[in-house]
Amino acid sequence: MDQPIWLLVPWLVFAIAVVLKAWKVGRLINQQLRGQRRGSDWGIERFRAELELGWQRSQQSAQNKELS
Repeated sequence: MDQPIWLLVPWLVFAIAVVLKAWKVGRLINQQLRGQRRGSDWGIERFRAELELGWQRSQQSAQNKELS
């Protein structure tokens, strides 16, 4: 390697790969969020309800472990 510019080629390939991966992941997340919004009333109340349901399940499993 006589010219130091060739040292930048792997970094350029890496940067392009990172940008493409981030773009794909972002597009996937946006598609999923749009699908959830169309199919149901996605918002703070639903998020709160899901958190409460998870909390209740964890409380029940903790109680079941104490009893056994």
